[in-house]
Amino acid sequence: MFTKLLDDVGGAEDLATLVPLLLSAEELNAINGRILVYKELLLGKKSQREIAKAHSISIATITRGSNNLKSMSSTEKKLLQTLLIKE
Repeated sequence: MFTKLLDDVGGAEDLATLVPLLLSAEELNAINGRILVYKELLLGKKSQREIAKAHSISIATITRGSNNLKSMSSTEKKLLQTLLIKE
């Protein structure tokens, strides 16, 4: 249901309106943190401790993100890299 709803969104402006309606500030913050962790880990320029210090994120959160990345297929990782690392 959630992915169908997102698929039906007309554009970035509608999505920016919809997401805060569906998620609490805490949930949105957690998702943003996870995305930041994924990006930093995929870039591979900082250690987990450096990421934690730079962004005030707990080591446990970074470890969970790292473990999730390790369990992803190469296709899933490539998708994340394409979406998160735009250079």
